[in-house]
Amino acid sequence: MKLKLNRKTINYEIKGKGDPFLLVHGWGGNSSSLENLSKLLSSQYKTITLDLPGFGLSSKPDPDWGVEEYAKFLINIIDKLKLKPVVYFGHSFGGALGFYVAANYPTYIKKLIISGGSYKREKPTSTVLSRLFKWFPTFIKIIIYKVIYPQSDRYKLPTLEANFRKIMTLDLTPIIHQIKTPTLILWGEDDIQTSVELAKEAHQKIKNSQIKIFPEIGHNLPLKYPQLVYGEMEKFL
Repeated sequence: MKLKLNRKTINYEIKGKGDPFLLVHGWGGNSSSLENLSKLLSSQYKTITLDLPGFGLSSKPDPDWGVEEYAKFLINIIDKLKLKPVVYFGHSFGGALGFYVAANYPTYIKKLIISGGSYKREKPTSTVLSRLFKWFPTFIKIIIYKVIYPQSDRYKLPTLEANFRKIMTLDLTPIIHQIKTPTLILWGEDDIQTSVELAKEAHQKIKNSQIKIFPEIGHNLPLKYPQLVYGEMEKFL
C-alpha cells in the first residue's frame, strides 16, 4: 500500500487484526526484511511494516535528515494511520529510532522491543582521504566500499551518505535513561556491528527493561531467526 505524507510517497503493509504492532527495519533494509517476523505476529496483532524514506519503494529523505527527522516521520505515520499507541519493534537503525521515540514521545509506544539497536557508533576518524572521499562520484564510492568495506552500512546505500554521516554522529546514550516504557532488549552475542556491550548498557540505563542475549548469533538476529525472537516477544507481551 502507498500513502502520501509531507510530499513523500511511503510504502507500507498491514497484516492481521488486533492491537497495532509497528516493525521498523534497519539501515539498508526494507519492509520485507521483517516479513517473517510480521507473519508470526499477525496471528495476534495488526502488524505494520514499512519502507523508511530512502529504502524500498518509499521516497528519499531530505539530505539533512538524521535520527530526529526519521523519528518524527514515524510519529507522523502513527498519527496518519491512527495507530497510537503501538507496540514497537526496531532492528538496528530501526532500534535507534525506537529508543529516540520512546524517550521523546512516550505516549506513542506502549511496549518497546529492540534488537541490535545502533544508538551510538564509533565516530569515524577524519583523514585527508576521508575528506576527499565525499567528493568522489557515487559509482567510485560503491566500488571502494564493495572492495574495502563490504559490511559497511554506508556501502548499502551510498546515495544516502549525507544522512548516514549525520546519523553516525548522534549518540543517544544521554536520553536512554529517560525511557519509562516497558522494554525488551534482544541481541546476538556475536554482533560485530552493534556490540553486545550496547545491549548491556541500555539494559542498565532503562529501569523497566528485560534483556536476552542469544549465543553464537550475530547482528541479523530477527532476520535469520524470527522464531527465536517471536518466542521471546510472546513471553514479554
